Amino acid sequence: MDDTPPLDRPPSLVVQVERLLRRQVAEGRFPGGRLPTVVELAERLGVSRETVRLAQGVLQRDGLLVKTRRRGTFVRAAAPPPADPAPRAVGYVQAGYAARDGEEGVLGVVDGLMLQGAVEEAGRAGLGVLVRHVLNTEAGRLLPQLAGSPLCGVVFASFGEEKVLRRAAGLGLPIVLLDHSDPRAGVPSVRDDSFAGTRAAVAHLLGLGHRRVAFVNWARTELNPWRARGYRQAFRDAGVARRRAWELAAEVTPAGARRAVREVLALNPRPTAVYCFNNTLAALVVAALWDAGVRVPADVSVVGGGGAAVPGLACHQADWQELGRAAVRLLLRSAAGPPPQVLGPHTFHTGETAAPPSEPET
Repeated sequence: MDDTPPLDRPPSLVVQVERLLRRQVAEGRFPGGRLPTVVELAERLGVSRETVRLAQGVLQRDGLLVKTRRRGTFVRAAAPPPADPAPRAVGYVQAGYAARDGEEGVLGVVDGLMLQGAVEEAGRAGLGVLVRHVLNTEAGRLLPQLAGSPLCGVVFASFGEEKVLRRAAGLGLPIVLLDHSDPRAGVPSVRDDSFAGTRAAVAHLLGLGHRRVAFVNWARTELNPWRARGYRQAFRDAGVARRRAWELAAEVTPAGARRAVREVLALNPRPTAVYCFNNTLAALVVAALWDAGVRVPADVSVVGGGGAAVPGLACHQADWQELGRAAVRLLLRSAAGPPPQVLGPHTFHTGETAAPPSEPET
């Protein structure tokens, strides 16, 4: 099977013009706040008038531009500053996801560590942190609140819906994504290097002599595509054949782990190692294997993908607090050029749940 990831589609002309105008508005490039006419912009940019109208329409909906009949299109005037306009806080929007089948705390430990790091870094800069927790589907409702707060920027943690980020950019505040990235949104981001961490963990198992390594991913596979890519790349690096049937998905619950273990044990030939989305799922898989009479690591090795600390578990782990600190540093830094994408490295811990297979594999 060809595992080549799909190519990113180039942005449309409307999106390109919208991004250019948004940047020029932010830089104050329009004297008196008035934009050239649609005809002038179309000729200047080498696009159709309709493309310019559609791009301006996006900025009008975002509140950056206002069109006045017979006078033209203007940059919306900023509201009068309060008596003390100096921003004294960083906004921190933590997105949550509705639990499935009894799931709890899938990302809770990681979320808490990242927030702790962000609070520490903001404190060093003499700033407070305005924290808001919302479901990912409701993040857009917070924008009016953020617009009315004296903030120097906003960190969106574990969330990156493009249309909400575009609306947030219309507030004129710096934005940084944490634990997520989306090149289409054109927003700086900080996240752990899941691809490299997974690649190294699976390479460790292959190096121990395992040739049949299953991957139990979180059921919400769309939230982290990098782990699956790292898993597949490790097999390519080692020149070892891989089967699609070895890739499974499960809820991070005891029941989800038991179902995944039943699927792993039903495979023929049976995998001798299992890599799990995070440490919480790995610990549940270890327990389910023992309950099924399978010894860990004598019969099956298990490696976790980071998160909550589990004593004795073989896993890779990122410095989640440092990621939170890095997000605030990036937020407070005035940078020119393309939005930076910061990747935090993982460290592998050998633990006690991974060992060479009991018999050499072919």
